[in-house]
Amino acid sequence: MSKKIVLITGASNGIGKETALELAKGNYQLIIHGRNPERTKKVYDEIIALGNYDVSMITADFSLLSEVAKFADKVKAQVDHLDVLYNNAGGQFGEEREVTTEGHEKTFAINMLAPFLLTKLLLPLLEKSASARIVTQSSESYQQSGDPILDDIELKDHYSFGVAYGLSKLYVWWVMREFAKRLKENNVQNVSVNTVEPGTALSTGLQRVSGKIPEMQKLIDEYQQYSWSIPEAAATGIYMITSPDVEGVSGKFYGNKKEKEIDSKWYSENGQEQIWDYCNEASEKYL
Repeated sequence: MSKKIVLITGASNGIGKETALELAKGNYQLIIHGRNPERTKKVYDEIIALGNYDVSMITADFSLLSEVAKFADKVKAQVDHLDVLYNNAGGQFGEEREVTTEGHEKTFAINMLAPFLLTKLLLPLLEKSASARIVTQSSESYQQSGDPILDDIELKDHYSFGVAYGLSKLYVWWVMREFAKRLKENNVQNVSVNTVEPGTALSTGLQRVSGKIPEMQKLIDEYQQYSWSIPEAAATGIYMITSPDVEGVSGKFYGNKKEKEIDSKWYSENGQEQIWDYCNEASEKYL
């Protein structure tokens, strides 16, 4: 049996690294992404040490859409199809709103625009698979974000690190639902799209910037004893990548290896379409 080709973004530490090392033990060819070349190479070497030589690494700064587009071109040059895209890369930032050199709020750029653009650019490769899966990392932190602010999507006037992170994770769920809907409407039956959340995991490296904020540090200290381990946090993503039980399942939100029902107050069909259109326009020059 030929190896399934799996691309994991944000694989240089935390959940992405754990996922890569776990899949390396199975029948998978891996493409791992990281922002930091040294950390990404370290994971690459660990995979080789496990005896899986079907691995390559590509580094890119996913806060920049231009880098996401170049990254996608490198993937296309390496493989003729893709079986799994795991949009795992993410970030949470500080008290002051940061804007990238391309003009986007940094949390939104990494957590929302990057997976949107990468998924769009790699869909042709995924559609060439007999059965492809797109799995995207979200978070139940959306419940702490408050109502969507659709007239200020990148939070020019409403920024706080918690709202920025929570809304980015709500919006990425919406957008992945929209991908699933559009694939179904276009009768694409061999590509599924689902979103996962890792549970309460405070040791994944996500808070390397926001964790310096006193408010966040207090929260981490208070809840660290209840935090899931990295293997526990990675388990649902690995399940959605590998399990035959979810073959053909699409448009769903999973946590703890189970489908999670999300309260209807967090969902807006009009909002979903608005976020889709916003992301499409923001990344238009790279499509």
